[in-house]
Amino acid sequence: MLQADIFQNVRKPALEAETMPPECYTSREFFDREVKHIFMKRWNFIGHDGQVAKPGDYMAFDLVGVPVIVVRDRVGEIHAFANTCRHRGCRVISGTGNVRAFKCGYHGWVYNLDGRLTGAPQMEHSKGFDKADYGLFPIRLEKWGRFMFINFDKSAPPLKAQLGDLVDKLESYNFDDMELVRRRELEVGCNWKIYYENVQEPYHTPHVHTTTLATKNEDEGATVMSGNSGLLFGEGGDNAPVKLEFGKNYSSLVGRHIGSRGLLPGREPFPPIKSLEGRTRDGSIWSYPFPATTISCQREGMWYVEIQPLGPDRSKLVLGTCFPKETTQRPDFAEKVQGYYERLDVTTAEDVVITEQQQAGVSSPFATAGRVCHLEAVAHSFRRWVVDQVSQAA
Repeated sequence: MLQADIFQNVRKPALEAETMPPECYTSREFFDREVKHIFMKRWNFIGHDGQVAKPGDYMAFDLVGVPVIVVRDRVGEIHAFANTCRHRGCRVISGTGNVRAFKCGYHGWVYNLDGRLTGAPQMEHSKGFDKADYGLFPIRLEKWGRFMFINFDKSAPPLKAQLGDLVDKLESYNFDDMELVRRRELEVGCNWKIYYENVQEPYHTPHVHTTTLATKNEDEGATVMSGNSGLLFGEGGDNAPVKLEFGKNYSSLVGRHIGSRGLLPGREPFPPIKSLEGRTRDGSIWSYPFPATTISCQREGMWYVEIQPLGPDRSKLVLGTCFPKETTQRPDFAEKVQGYYERLDVTTAEDVVITEQQQAGVSSPFATAGRVCHLEAVAHSFRRWVVDQVSQAA
């Protein structure tokens, strides 16, 4: 599967390159390598701290097969732990809610919100047993503004090192002030990379989003992002309708356009975020922090797509919509925000249909790698990144 030359054509410059071989989207062996050498070693986006807003709030979930608990303790600190009892390994808790402590349902071991073991029935008879040695196993958690990331690797560099200068480029959106106003989960029957590549390119927009996003052609920038322009994608430097930026662990599309890409045609946007500076005032920035996150920043707010791999041919999508606190306090917020939900829901449904069709196609014994279009430059950079992670570990 990982012969030295299998990715030779993926590594070429975009306009000379091919896509990844079909088996990269269908093979259990390749998927397992991605889990081991990407998701178990990188900072993984897991959502907004508003999901655990109050002391005792917790959320339990699995990420690439690892059961995790995220909880806010009594002094307001947020922790992540392996959701595995230190006695016999049972999952300690499920779902979301608010608790005073965690109690394993198997043998009644009790853990404080900071992970310390505080109750272990009958264990006083076991020689040398000390509760201090058997707390929940901690998982590293760091934040970017109010957005949470976890890392299973004790030796990985801090989150800022992975994000690099993307933090500075998005600083004026003020992620510390972003309120999570809606979160939605759904499953899609495709490999995680198929969905991620889809949201990284406008090549599909005129064909998949024919009556929605493809109709937003207010100016040259909007036309480029709608996939309807004849311009070479990203050409033209800082003043181009769309500028492409490539970091070590991310890619971005910086769009210059009028109107809002966060709404379908005919909807009225909220006022711009007051803290915006420089190019963040000119349109939109779609950023793709690897391995599997989309952050779409508009003048007035933002949304994210968190992609969680469930298997070679299944993924979970988590869609989060965020606005500055001042915007959420507007008397017309509840009514007007529906337009933003509509845009995300409608276009996501369209993307789900086509990505599941792609999964079916690449699963055919006759599927082959394809050529890369200039509108797929960002997706191409992501594929090369995946190839580098998996190949270095071979």
